[in-house]
Amino acid sequence: MRGFTVFSSGLAPLPVWKRSLANVARLERPDFGPPSPAPTENARLTATTGLILLVLLPIEGLTLLSLHSFLSLHMLIGVALIPPVALKLGSTFYRFFRYYTGSAIFREKGPPQLVMRILVAPALVASTIGLFGSGVALMLLEHPNSLVFAIHKVSFIIWLGAIGIHVLAYLHHLPRLAVADWVRGKQEVVGRRLRRRAVAASLLAGGGVALVALPVVAAWHR
Repeated sequence: MRGFTVFSSGLAPLPVWKRSLANVARLERPDFGPPSPAPTENARLTATTGLILLVLLPIEGLTLLSLHSFLSLHMLIGVALIPPVALKLGSTFYRFFRYYTGSAIFREKGPPQLVMRILVAPALVASTIGLFGSGVALMLLEHPNSLVFAIHKVSFIIWLGAIGIHVLAYLHHLPRLAVADWVRGKQEVVGRRLRRRAVAASLLAGGGVALVALPVVAAWHR
């Protein structure tokens, strides 16, 4: 019976066929391999990028007080914001994608408020893309036409209203979620290092984009 059983110190003998079935069961588990971001971890990434944008976007807004004087700064900050904004949109889209594709843990968490996901979120996403897209177009086009300017202005007006409602709706959750990945707790939070690296990478990428855009910005003053 030596080949039939496996002995371990302090444990009762386990039949080989049962151990084989246990190994097969482990391989067939749906969570086998790297875990996907859970709703809380995804919310922390979204909140961290949101808090960073909550600091950087008002700086960009201050340049509007004298756009003629701060046009170069307005352009450079604008393009530097694109990677963090893309990360924020990506983390938000990931939550919606997992929820509407039937992920059990995301559906258990529940959807955002009805008004936010039906009215505010689509307006915010569309105006954000329109605002930054038209802004980049204005920088790159040698002779921007009035249509691009109109898209930029209208997108900004819609974006300003949508972002105001968005901030008011989620501001009370923001500090707790945003600092969770940056304050050492008793236990290591799943994926914390990866999320911190993603945020840092988006900021570094923003700085790199601004450096690349310097010659384009300088050409506006020739």
